[in-house]
Amino acid sequence: MTSSNRLPGRRAHLLAVLMAAPVIATALGLSAVGAWRFHRPDSPLFVTPAVDSLAEAIAGDDMSRAYEFIRAGQNPNDPITVRHPVLTDGRPVQVSPLLWAVAHQREDIVPMLLGFGARMDVTAERQAVCLAERLGADRIARILELHGGRESREPCPRLQASEAALLDALAEGE
Repeated sequence: MTSSNRLPGRRAHLLAVLMAAPVIATALGLSAVGAWRFHRPDSPLFVTPAVDSLAEAIAGDDMSRAYEFIRAGQNPNDPITVRHPVLTDGRPVQVSPLLWAVAHQREDIVPMLLGFGARMDVTAERQAVCLAERLGADRIARILELHGGRESREPCPRLQASEAALLDALAEGE
């Protein structure tokens, strides 16, 4: 009878140790991260990367910084110079902030730019809508169409498969 009383105690002790081990490991891990953060506060793991331009804010999907650039006086219609390894094939090109936001499929930034007065002529609207459709960003395409008031338009051209979608959209408008 004595041995049967000891067995549940051992099982309970083992179960308690197995339950406590992940908690202790997590606590030690969080303590290590906290210590690292204390000694290296400028580590990229803990600091939001600096955004120096509207183009970077759009590419990084940083809505608040993009908003700050516009509120600080940057015109949402002024062209910006952008470069992307895929979208522009690594080449610098001048595009509107709106087209850059469409290229990155920023569903929050596109309406913000439109709200701040980003204008689109017929060619620019067609470029933006066709780029959105080509990238599969149907919600952005509909926002652009509704904002431009031209829901019925000619269909976008069928382009050969190219990863430099932004370059293709710019070439289409020429």
